[in-house]
Amino acid sequence: MILLALLAFSWTPLEHSPRASRRGPPLDPPFFVGEMQHIVPQGKLPFSPAETATPVLDSAQTRLYIGTRDGAVRCQFRGKTAWTFQTAGAILAAPLIDGETLYVAGGDGVVYALNRFTGGLRWQADIHEELTTQPAASEGRLFVMSSEQSVTALDLKSGKRLWKFHRDAPGGFTIRGDAQPKAARGSLFAAFADGTVTALQPENGVARWTRQVSGTGDYLDIDAIDAPEADTRIYVASAKAGIVALDAASGEPIWTYALAGANHVLVEGARVVGGGRGELVGLDRASGTKLWTLQLGKDRYPTQPVAVGGMIIVALDRGPLFGVDLETGEARGAFDPGSGFSQPVFALPGVAYVLSNAGTLFSLGLLP
Repeated sequence: MILLALLAFSWTPLEHSPRASRRGPPLDPPFFVGEMQHIVPQGKLPFSPAETATPVLDSAQTRLYIGTRDGAVRCQFRGKTAWTFQTAGAILAAPLIDGETLYVAGGDGVVYALNRFTGGLRWQADIHEELTTQPAASEGRLFVMSSEQSVTALDLKSGKRLWKFHRDAPGGFTIRGDAQPKAARGSLFAAFADGTVTALQPENGVARWTRQVSGTGDYLDIDAIDAPEADTRIYVASAKAGIVALDAASGEPIWTYALAGANHVLVEGARVVGGGRGELVGLDRASGTKLWTLQLGKDRYPTQPVAVGGMIIVALDRGPLFGVDLETGEARGAFDPGSGFSQPVFALPGVAYVLSNAGTLFSLGLLP
């Protein structure tokens, strides 16, 4: 259903620096709401709902897969629910499409491999640890990260456990959040709450190198990795150290940009975008030099930024969704259906999908 009433976006002021002059009128939003659909039954919503699992769309752009905190995985085919698969725990992370199979990392500690056309169960593997990030797949293996600081490799076709790599959580305070493992340049890169990053051999889980990035003390968590395949570096977000670029072959630090509470990182073209406490920053990819800063408000954190068409789509956690110009950091518009957003959007040229904390799916038309 086309919701013309939602085309009038509410504006949320966002301070942009380092410009000294006063800002002019806010720019038009980079998207409009096309359709909305209530996915999670309202009676199943908790008092303070949060949906963190981003929907994913297949390459044919006909089937959308949605995992929600009520434990359900739903397939939307041309706007209708084709099937629903019920798990025993909350779905906290986006599912992964690989060929004709949908891989779901469940909050109940079980990995589910589903026929993505019918929803039938192909296999399941109980990791016995809460799974909080989207699985990664490479060369016949599936890799999952748990909140118990373990990376487990499974055979894609059978679910057989191949190996497990674990690090003990630090003794001090940590921040809830785990980095999705990233496969690139022949290694699997993983990060942990004790502030370490490691490059694992995908076939056996043996570490090629391990690097302490965050130092000592509390809040050492590394909650995000970006590992572009064509780059000789990887980029991580350390809650204590900030955004750090590491040599992919050795783990040696190349540059560090201090960003308090850094929890998200995105590499796009010549830019690295980092998110942390109260701030979104654009950095030069080669040197780590700050190019722009967008102030988000005291103690406000962004969701994982997503790049599309020269624009960053991001939300304030439990707050509005807005656009940011990748080159300048200029904010464009804001949209909040009332419950806010706690997940990244799934974006393609011209369209994006996002689930609000109240379990409502929005399809967004992206504007140039």
